[in-house]
Amino acid sequence: MTDATFPSGSAPRPSGGIFSRNALYFALVANILPSIPYFALSVFVCPVRILPILLYFLLAVVGLYLNVFVLSFLAVVVAFVDVVLVVSGIFNLSPVLILDSVKYSASLDLFSFLGYAGFAGAVALSVALYVHLLVKNRQTFKRVSLYPAILSCFVIVGLDAYFNLSPQVLFASSLQENTEFSSAIKQAALDVPAPLDNEQDVLIVMMEGMGAFADPANQKVLWEIFETPAIGSAFTVSTGTSPYIGSTTSAESRELCGKWGDYTDYLTDPAYDCLPARYKQAGYETAAFHAFWGAFFDRTDWFPRIGFEKLNFQEQLKNDLNVPEGKTCGLTFKGLCDLDVADAVEAYLVQHDDKPKFAYWLTLNTHLPLEAGAATPRLGCETGGPFDDWTVCTMTEMWMDVLHRVKEIALNPSLQGTRILVVGDHHPPVWTRQGRKQFDAGKIAWLHLEPKAGARKQMMTAASPRLGN
Repeated sequence: MTDATFPSGSAPRPSGGIFSRNALYFALVANILPSIPYFALSVFVCPVRILPILLYFLLAVVGLYLNVFVLSFLAVVVAFVDVVLVVSGIFNLSPVLILDSVKYSASLDLFSFLGYAGFAGAVALSVALYVHLLVKNRQTFKRVSLYPAILSCFVIVGLDAYFNLSPQVLFASSLQENTEFSSAIKQAALDVPAPLDNEQDVLIVMMEGMGAFADPANQKVLWEIFETPAIGSAFTVSTGTSPYIGSTTSAESRELCGKWGDYTDYLTDPAYDCLPARYKQAGYETAAFHAFWGAFFDRTDWFPRIGFEKLNFQEQLKNDLNVPEGKTCGLTFKGLCDLDVADAVEAYLVQHDDKPKFAYWLTLNTHLPLEAGAATPRLGCETGGPFDDWTVCTMTEMWMDVLHRVKEIALNPSLQGTRILVVGDHHPPVWTRQGRKQFDAGKIAWLHLEPKAGARKQMMTAASPRLGN
């Protein structure tokens, strides 16, 4: 069963004809079997797998002459590469960052979502069966024609490219490679601290997974929250889109440090010329808020390096009087609830201090998979709502909940001198093809509330709790 050489040193000749039953059986084991879980996944998402398909085929051919333990080890390696590349494509993380993120897996409740557990089990079963059948039938498979396996391999690769390397994916890749740098911070003119003003705070809200809707009517569902007389009288509202590359820490590099990159670019030097550092240098107090653990993606390490003085992650916020004890939200990314963190953010901004504040709040709860019933029902998501997709609809309702809290913060009489920017981090990695079509490839949306000078002066006069307590 573990022979690695041919009898008498010569290769066996194909038997039974080019398209024999055994030749077709080998083609099925080499190409179809390890891909079955991904064929099922393709109904919903676009798992681009050209390299793993080729690797499974090559391993099947070479594996007929390998020791069973070596074959098993290599099959596990190929399966791991397969999963990494698929996750990379779906969640918009580079394979290098996916590998680096493995060390954070203990922070995630990966199997709180049955879909993850079921898929992991299906992959393990298909790979185990792939190895078992190759070993069991190796003497037969050594003598079959390889033409059916070669042909089926290239057919599967072609179908994968046709269905999964969609024009949307190709366009997004092209856009990211060729676009000039831009950011919402820059477009909203927040990249240079305003002259020191003890009553003009700055709040940056980065919304997890909030891309730019392709249909303006869908985008209006979010932005019309701010189309009220109270907001209109106090703020100038501007909106726009900006290109993105990568995932959340890449978005933080884009908005907070003004360049393409990710968190690994900020782990060596003691200090970096980033926006929080500039505001700190200009006399502002700087603080960051996030409902998850600070050790995730090393934020407790690099956030101080880019200028944040006060860190408010799950470990700090769970003791905050504004955050209910023991209450959590989310499935895989189980942390505090964004709406509770909003209370902590507002309380921080309202505190009387001698310095204006620069606050950054990164939301959490719209990480996939979504928790059912986590949002205020507004759009009829049971039937897909205006998006014909439960995930996109529910995610939008969750964004709306956060935006309503942002509006309340903006209209707090003590805070109406606050400049507020809401910006998405990356294209939402929704799993359905219908869901992905809802968003403009390669872009995120942003909204800026700029206090009107006259309205701000009046509100400063009225904001006695801010000035006197």
